[in-house]
Amino acid sequence: MCTETFSYLASDQLYAGALHIFTAFEVPVHLFGAYIIIFKTPDKMKSVRTSMLSLHLVGAFVDFFTSFLTAPVLILPVCAGYPLGVLGMLGIPTSVQTYFGLSFLAVLASAVILFFEERYHKLANVQRSSGRKSFSRKCYAIGHYMFAMLFISPCYFNIPDQEIEKLTINERIPCLPEEILSRTGFFILSIENREMYISLALLISVLVPEVLFFVLSIFWHLFNIKSQSRATNRLQKQLFFAMCLQVYIPFMVVTIPAAYCISSIVFGHYNQAATNLAMSSIAVHGILLTITMLIVHAPYRQAVLEIICNRSKMATINNPQIWKTVNETKL
Repeated sequence: MCTETFSYLASDQLYAGALHIFTAFEVPVHLFGAYIIIFKTPDKMKSVRTSMLSLHLVGAFVDFFTSFLTAPVLILPVCAGYPLGVLGMLGIPTSVQTYFGLSFLAVLASAVILFFEERYHKLANVQRSSGRKSFSRKCYAIGHYMFAMLFISPCYFNIPDQEIEKLTINERIPCLPEEILSRTGFFILSIENREMYISLALLISVLVPEVLFFVLSIFWHLFNIKSQSRATNRLQKQLFFAMCLQVYIPFMVVTIPAAYCISSIVFGHYNQAATNLAMSSIAVHGILLTITMLIVHAPYRQAVLEIICNRSKMATINNPQIWKTVNETKL
């Protein structure tokens, strides 16, 4: 289905400009979030600081990679597109950018699983935990990251002939402007999307059951453990619910644009303005993850408020002196 006439809302200028604005906001926010985790994590949260920082850094990097380094323009419902980011300007092939872009999204999903796996290990093995990862857990983490980097590789076993498939795209999307197919770095990964479906189905079938297992297991441990004091158990429940919100809220925000992209592929609908809007929304996932983390975790929220209040207090202290100087000058 092809219903679009090309407009400014679908232009590269607006899309790239929006992503660059996001980058300008994301970088300081992510750096501030890393500072809070490293220097403001209280003793009662030391056990989750490493996993919290790992998730934060992965999310920040995926944000930066998407909005600044690649800035991908997707042409749905086929798996095709071209980059507007720095890597494209440097001459990095679009096929390479696409591979790593999809892989890094899977790495982010794996980081979420390892985020909860770390917490599950602390609760389930509280008596045996030495503070260090066992060899099996290290292999588990490495295996997940290797799987994330390789899951999309079947799509690259049979990359179609680019010139021939451009003709196919013209037939399937007759309203697609001709100049788009001539964009620098235009790359077609798949027309039928069969390999993409298989790769995504494999990724989901592996990762979703795992995250459900860890979340439900943590929930069961927190509400069935009897060997801890009420205060300790209450703090652990608060931490767990904050961790869930930290991941859940950004996930729900990007669900709608992600669902649109999937529906466009399934139903064969082309609307470049809507696709660009969806990709722009997905690109802010990392900054939402950081802001949510700073809000839902009480110690981090308190640290942020203290920093803001201290700056406000310094401004209040300085202002009377300024007015006093001004008044004395007038006299």
